Amino acid sequence: MLLDNDASYVLSLIGAKTISKVANAVGRGATAFPGYFVEKLNPGFLKSVRPQLKNCILVTGTNGKTTTSSLIVHLLNKENQSVSNNHAGSNLKRGIISSIVPHLTLSKKFSKNFDYFVFECDEFALEKIAIDLDVSYIVMLNLFRDQLDRYGEIDTIRKRWSNLIDNNPQVHYIVNADDPSVSSLFYQKNLTVSYFGLSDYHKKTQDNLKDILFCPVCGGKLEYNNRFFSHIGDYFCTNCNFKRPIPSLTAKIMENSNQIELNYIGNTYYTNMPIKGAYNIYNIAASFLTCSELGYKLNNLSKNIIGFKAAFGRYELIKFRNKEIFLILVKNPIGFTQALESSIGRDKKNFVFILNDNIADGRDVSWIWDVNFDSLKNKINQFMIGGSRKYDMALRIKYSDIGINSFIFFDRYKQLFDKIEQSNNDTYHVFLTYTALIELKQYLSKQGFKNFYEQ
Repeated sequence: MLLDNDASYVLSLIGAKTISKVANAVGRGATAFPGYFVEKLNPGFLKSVRPQLKNCILVTGTNGKTTTSSLIVHLLNKENQSVSNNHAGSNLKRGIISSIVPHLTLSKKFSKNFDYFVFECDEFALEKIAIDLDVSYIVMLNLFRDQLDRYGEIDTIRKRWSNLIDNNPQVHYIVNADDPSVSSLFYQKNLTVSYFGLSDYHKKTQDNLKDILFCPVCGGKLEYNNRFFSHIGDYFCTNCNFKRPIPSLTAKIMENSNQIELNYIGNTYYTNMPIKGAYNIYNIAASFLTCSELGYKLNNLSKNIIGFKAAFGRYELIKFRNKEIFLILVKNPIGFTQALESSIGRDKKNFVFILNDNIADGRDVSWIWDVNFDSLKNKINQFMIGGSRKYDMALRIKYSDIGINSFIFFDRYKQLFDKIEQSNNDTYHVFLTYTALIELKQYLSKQGFKNFYEQ
């Protein structure tokens, strides 16, 4: 006879599996709703299957968590390891539940053996997610101001992460040494921590866009031996002993090439940059260090990263009727600025900006005024703008004085792709917020492209 909690598990699992099948059958995907259904019916669902979720790795941070988790999965797969992950990018608890529901049986077992579980986690939800899981590793990438109407300032997240760390001393933490807002959480604590960082960055910042100005430990002034961008770099406090920890692994992109130099515990390795965007060097360093700490050899990882393809909307390349279209998710000033700088070159580029203000994007779009658009001066060939807040974006660009005198506006994605198809230009960089990315991908799926929830 089933106990009450077992009955709840069975009912919620059957309901979630049914939702997933129906959603996939109608071409909508089911990245979060099955998990939402489960949470409402059985809040303890994830905790009830925790004994089966061994070797669980959580990846979090403001920027880079989707790419880093995808890199870790790719590298582990290349080592012939079976990995379950929330690849569609729904990174709340409901998304994690939705990702494992198809593999669960009524007896609380998995229908196949997984060697690892790698879950991308929303930085605000990380603490609550970790409560329900038997976590082995947590990868902490960075903290930047993001969706202030939802998260508040960085300190809001830091307090949650601090509580998480205090309550999970058994976890092995993989931490960005170059971000003082993150590394300071481990200052003078006796925990298992491995640090990654850069030995150099391709283009040093020329602006004063910093989300951290003062020492998170004592409040003194932070100075830098080498600042890469925003508050990221080789820092030290002028008032106390807090400084950048010595990384176990450092990385840099070799000058005028796509080759990466890695230094790990005194040994040097080389690999090629598999994806566009210089800022992705941090995601590569984090994934390499994670897999190295799992016991895999960096020499093999360096070879196995070849063939990795950009994750959903993260410099993702779409071939549309002989046109190359790069889809680049942007959601905060630092990420947008870095993406822009990585997209420009000697030749003028064709850019598309799509700005929405739906709940998943953040209602407050004032953050675009903190984006540094200076790198685009006299670098734009054709400029198109769409989204629910397209006129806000146009105003911001007009005030940036980068040599743009006219804009092409569009209201529907068909209009956008008609204009791209009719253009003599071969390549477009599309920078867009989250719901715009979902909308665009759904439009493309109707044109025969795979949708974001399909691997």
